[in-house]
Amino acid sequence: MEAELRAVHEMRADLAQVRMDIQNLGAERQELMGQVQGLTQDLARSAEDLQKVSALKSEIQEIKHETQHLRSCIELEKKGYAESYEQGQEMQKNLISVASEVEKLRAEVANAEKRSRAIVSAGNQGYNGSYGNPKANYAANPYNSGYGMNQATAATDSGSQYGTGATHGSWGAYDLQRASGRR
Repeated sequence: MEAELRAVHEMRADLAQVRMDIQNLGAERQELMGQVQGLTQDLARSAEDLQKVSALKSEIQEIKHETQHLRSCIELEKKGYAESYEQGQEMQKNLISVASEVEKLRAEVANAEKRSRAIVSAGNQGYNGSYGNPKANYAANPYNSGYGMNQATAATDSGSQYGTGATHGSWGAYDLQRASGRR
């Protein structure tokens, strides 16, 4: 019986050890369950982050494409600006040459007008065609010659160039039509 009693004591000691081991294992199980729960939550967060990362990657790709597109647009704008700048420079050179040409032409016109005035004033000293009469000398014409004026409009504005009553009544309407047609 003593042997059995010792065996029971040993069994009780073993049972107590097993209970202690069960309690320790239960506590470790609880701890491991907490760790599993934390890791599960971390895994869920990582999955969300992974989805966000894939969304960010696609957004980065879109930004890269947009950047490339904008760079090509900027290059086109630079080329267009350079071309328009060159055209502007050419136009400015042409404008300068045209302006200098206009100034030359104005100077030539001014010189021609001066020469024509000098010729007119030199030639309009008086009429010396006396036809044998030494006393007949007519004064110079103080007005310009009127060559620049349209003869037909001058005739219709002041009546006939031959004076009043010198035109035929049937030709008057024709003269008005002819004068208005030349304008």
